[in-house]
Amino acid sequence: MRSVRAAGYVLALWCGLVAPTSGGAASGEPPVCQGRDMLPELVASDPAAEARIEAAAAKVENAGAMLWRISRQGVKPSYLFGTIHLSDARVTALPPSVEGALRSAKRVALEVADLSPKAFAAALGKLQQQIVFKDGDGLVGVLDADELSTARSALTRVGFPAEAQSRLRPWFVTLMLAVTDCERARMQAGKEPLDLQIGQHARSRGVPVLGLETLESQLLVMAGVPEADQLSVLKATLKTHARTADAVETMLQRYLRREMGKVLPMQAEMIRAQGLDPAAMESFRHALLTVRNPRMRDAALPILAKGEAFIAVGALHLIGDNGLVALLRQSGYELAPVE
Repeated sequence: MRSVRAAGYVLALWCGLVAPTSGGAASGEPPVCQGRDMLPELVASDPAAEARIEAAAAKVENAGAMLWRISRQGVKPSYLFGTIHLSDARVTALPPSVEGALRSAKRVALEVADLSPKAFAAALGKLQQQIVFKDGDGLVGVLDADELSTARSALTRVGFPAEAQSRLRPWFVTLMLAVTDCERARMQAGKEPLDLQIGQHARSRGVPVLGLETLESQLLVMAGVPEADQLSVLKATLKTHARTADAVETMLQRYLRREMGKVLPMQAEMIRAQGLDPAAMESFRHALLTVRNPRMRDAALPILAKGEAFIAVGALHLIGDNGLVALLRQSGYELAPVE
């Protein structure tokens, strides 16, 4: 299926590595973002893909719930919640079980405590060597004319200066293209993604908001992916950039249906149809999930030791034998699915 959106974008969005907008309240009603679920399209083009996805998804541990109760003898219960980094009303209208867990929390932990544009700019300021090519032709030397034109057009819409666009490294271009124009417009109109709303809810009640990571550490994870893999994913991203909204809706449907176990198998099928090098995608998956999950677990343990915490991270961080549910169980906690 040649029109499938590149998995590099998908992982960047799902794992929270998205660039905050400049903020502010725009006039008028924010747009309602729309897209098409591409899973039926994939299955129609390759009927055997559905069976492969279902079989692989059945093997993914802890993929059937988004809210987990965390307990341990002598410590008051806490909760772990899987989020999706969107402002879509279908996401931000929390189920009663999630709202209750959030209201009862004495402390809230997000992937990053401060996701403001100022914090994002400060993190970028520390990473100039990882963001910008210092020599050579930059993107001009590695993208063909059509790819370069698509990249420049998209970066211009984001608001990136034209004179600096070709000097950006591939991982950063992929990152900057990781939000649809519609979602960006919603955020500029004051509609915050779910994670930010959870943080604001806590702060409005005087509950401290903690971070399991920093923006700088998140960005360094992507910057650390081998450059050849960065370029492979960027090329696929640019090739299918017109279907970003469809990619988001595809991911959103898996989240709403509590089918997160299908996400990585579905990506594998899309990678094969797209012609993307599987090794390149595995490189991103390893960096964004395998490497980060234990770090999140280590940061969460002292928070959980105090009890009555609400921890909210991207839903893909919960699932699998290296997900937070499994890692926290290995650390001596009992985790039971709630919703």
